[in-house]
Amino acid sequence: MSFLLRNVLFFLNCRARSSEVEGNDGVFCTQESINVFDFRLPSGVGLNISRQGASANSIFSCGDTILIGSTETRLPVRNGPRSCVQQYSLRKGKLTATYALPDSNSHSHHSSMTQVWGNSNFVMGINGMGLFVFDALRDESMQFSADREHIVEAKETVGPDDLYSPTFDYLGSRALVISRDRPAMWRYLL
Repeated sequence: MSFLLRNVLFFLNCRARSSEVEGNDGVFCTQESINVFDFRLPSGVGLNISRQGASANSIFSCGDTILIGSTETRLPVRNGPRSCVQQYSLRKGKLTATYALPDSNSHSHHSSMTQVWGNSNFVMGINGMGLFVFDALRDESMQFSADREHIVEAKETVGPDDLYSPTFDYLGSRALVISRDRPAMWRYLL
């Protein structure tokens, strides 16, 4: 597969629709950067944030926050790459937190993040090992070390660890997990 074709396919898989993005016209990422669209500018790109060391599988943007579900190679792991959700700040223009999923020996298709989402309370990411729920970091919790990235571990996992192409929805403290190979399941999140 040619280099150009791989980048086009990567672009198509890792973008947020304009309806999901507040305050800008869209977001897409490559392995080297996150590009925030602003169609009022001649170039169409309002902000470019550099990133390294991870392949992105899914993306979500809301307000100042961009969440990217990726396979991270910089995290300390025993068994190879580790899936995580990376949180970037548009205001700061850099990575502010990493929400780390547990180590896994599973195949990369099983451990790749299929969806990420977040609000002011939770950050969630789902892959074949289940839906992982994290407490969202707020700016005030990051003030003591503004130059450092924070690594957060999951507080809750929903679903079994053998889902096929899973996705989820969240409304009113309830998370619904959907997988192609089993009935849907839901849980209240505290």
